[in-house]
Amino acid sequence: MNGAGAMIHDDGAVSTRDSAVDILALTESGPDAFSAGSGTINHIGTVFGGRLLAQALAAAVRTVEALPVSSLHAYFLAPGLTNLPLDYRVARLRDSRRFANRQVTAFQEGQAIFTVMCEFHAPEPGFVHQSVVMPSVPPPEQVAPVQHFVRDREAELNEAAIRNFSGALPVEMRPVAPEAYFMQRKEQPERAFWFRQPSAAEIDDPRLHQCLLAFASDYWLGGVAAVPHIFPTNSREFLISSLDHAVWFHRPVRCGEWLLHHTVSPSASDGLGLSLGQIFDRQGRLVASTAQESLLRRIGQSSAT
Repeated sequence: MNGAGAMIHDDGAVSTRDSAVDILALTESGPDAFSAGSGTINHIGTVFGGRLLAQALAAAVRTVEALPVSSLHAYFLAPGLTNLPLDYRVARLRDSRRFANRQVTAFQEGQAIFTVMCEFHAPEPGFVHQSVVMPSVPPPEQVAPVQHFVRDREAELNEAAIRNFSGALPVEMRPVAPEAYFMQRKEQPERAFWFRQPSAAEIDDPRLHQCLLAFASDYWLGGVAAVPHIFPTNSREFLISSLDHAVWFHRPVRCGEWLLHHTVSPSASDGLGLSLGQIFDRQGRLVASTAQESLLRRIGQSSAT
């Protein structure tokens, strides 16, 4: 994949904020109850949805002995406020020899703002296949970090792109074909990007890497549904808000290493957009599948929510 004459970018880690340890930091506040910080503000002024996913899953992991996570299905019920702590309550729904199920709900000042169902499953001998092939894209060393692209093309970019992507992010992002992402409206709702969390190297527990993957899976997933309709998708004239989120974990993963998230949107209608994603490691193994439905709304459009 290293074509002759291809530009090579420094593969040193780009500065990030919100370390893996900080994201997953939970304080036990009672039986099956935990509290955590709400982190830095996201671009729409609320708690980043990936933080809720990661912390809620980490709370569930605290109540399950050894079993890895096989899937999660979450709903975002209300915006989270960054000036308030997050309280997580875990409900133990099932424990068997090979399966466990948990429901985790996040609260702020007594109001439920998020809930997720998690399933854990002990690996067992069975059928194995992978029918999808990782898209043919340049390796991360040949893709510019998003901050570098924004810096180098600042004179050509809109203010929203510069504001949102010129500084440190919790996840290191390298969008494939960034010109199409930032500078033109694509006809097809599809995009791919490499990502990693350098601070995840500090984490040993493979289940916590699943939590970190849940965190990163919320980045740039929902927005693919808006690609053919709104440009730029991060402008002040456009609101995108995650409504639900699902992740299926297929194979072990290390989030400190490069992963490719290939996203598409099969449908958008009635103010809602569906986005689907496949996450591959560098060897082309499918490590997770993702899905999200988002609210897509032009600012100023009337609503009853």
